[in-house]
Amino acid sequence: MQRDMLIKGAMLIAMAVPVKGPAQATEIYDPSFASCTGTNCSSIVLGGIVNAFANTPKPWTAEIRATAGRCLRLDVIAQQADLEIVAVAPNGSVYRNDDTNGLMPVVKINNTATGFYTVQIAQYAGSVTEGTFQLAFGVYNLNNPNCAGATPPELAAKRTAKN
Repeated sequence: MQRDMLIKGAMLIAMAVPVKGPAQATEIYDPSFASCTGTNCSSIVLGGIVNAFANTPKPWTAEIRATAGRCLRLDVIAQQADLEIVAVAPNGSVYRNDDTNGLMPVVKINNTATGFYTVQIAQYAGSVTEGTFQLAFGVYNLNNPNCAGATPPELAAKRTAKN
């Protein structure tokens, strides 16, 4: 009985201690690597929320794993606000989209690098907003139709423009 009381007391203390600093992004991956060709076939659909706390925009953030030479598709299929996807590759390249399929963002990365892509979903202009969304993401074979018209990386485009 005394052991149970100690465990319950430790749990109450742990719940009362505030977490300092930003929350860590969740690391996720698609375990069903696919070669199917239908739009978002074999994708995983996640529900998320973009928050506005104390008039400060808070994007939804995740780390999504890919391996070299694949296709990664990130597709908002439902949203309550006008959102944007920003994905940062392990090599620092930035992929951004806010208006495909009407107002729904889609980022398609063909020939991925191995590692975690930092993915943020937020209001397209960085404004304070609150709303839910659904994200379909999938990893496919290289040059899969799910990555046709791939999103160009911003850093690569800037390097090309300077040369």
